[in-house]
Amino acid sequence: MNLIAILNQHQNIVIIRHKAPDLDAYGSQFGLYYALKEHYPSHNIQVVGDQNNLNFFEPLPPMLTDFTNKCVFVLDTVSKQMLESLAFEQADYIILIDHHQNAPDVKYHEYLHHPGASSTAEMIIDLLQENQISIPKAAARALYFGLVGDTGRFQYSNTSSHTFECAAALLKQGVDVSEVNKVMYSEPLQMKLFKASFLARMQWTKHFVGYQKNTLEDVLAWGLDTQTISRGMVNQMAGIQEIPIWANFTYDLKTDTIICELRSRDIPIVAIAKKYGGGGHVLACGCSVSSFEEADQILADLDQLLEESHG
Repeated sequence: MNLIAILNQHQNIVIIRHKAPDLDAYGSQFGLYYALKEHYPSHNIQVVGDQNNLNFFEPLPPMLTDFTNKCVFVLDTVSKQMLESLAFEQADYIILIDHHQNAPDVKYHEYLHHPGASSTAEMIIDLLQENQISIPKAAARALYFGLVGDTGRFQYSNTSSHTFECAAALLKQGVDVSEVNKVMYSEPLQMKLFKASFLARMQWTKHFVGYQKNTLEDVLAWGLDTQTISRGMVNQMAGIQEIPIWANFTYDLKTDTIICELRSRDIPIVAIAKKYGGGGHVLACGCSVSSFEEADQILADLDQLLEESHG
């Protein structure tokens, strides 16, 4: 993508990403923002969107309603279901950048897609380097958060030699690895205790799909946001030898839906997420359904998948 040519034609830039952002969404958003702000000081560049406890950068204004005369970057998703608003479709120019398996169902003018990339942050690093746009320290720090977040500290199978090359390039810009790890992985005692109680409530199906159902009553009793309970807790069930697939179902007060986070050690599960209107990675994906009865259908599909894999 000739990013320079595009930005030379557009002075007003808005960078958005999916709602309920994870570290890759935040990292790629702020990484691109800090890099472009330094390279184009006369441009009007904005980052907007909803926030949660993973925003380790700076406060964000809410989503815009008017995108007139703007060029919009949509990062880390191409799915309507994952977007806070579709008002951006009225923008003059729309660029999608994503590494997930889904096909776009939103309007766009440019689509940069690399499902082999570890993260959207990795794609942003490549894009900036290819266009000879420097990555200042603040941008490098944000992008490093994205790399670490979507690779699980470089543990997941999406980690490649190129991922490490990208990480090395960021470290050369002054990223403090110990500071990033402290921010990401230090937490209050109360959260540790909550995680212990969460894992103790785990259930499993006949063929050992581990799962957790977090009802409205649970969410209200815990006093935590949906993101923390849903995506933030799903991998408490990871690393158990007998559990090759695990799922976390959480009631979302804002949307009156059930947020479904699906994970697998090595059996592809993204087709099941897509069946219910979602998507994501081959082994880490999700969707939203209207009831826990539908969540039970997802569990049945996952259980059948395990039965078939056992032959």
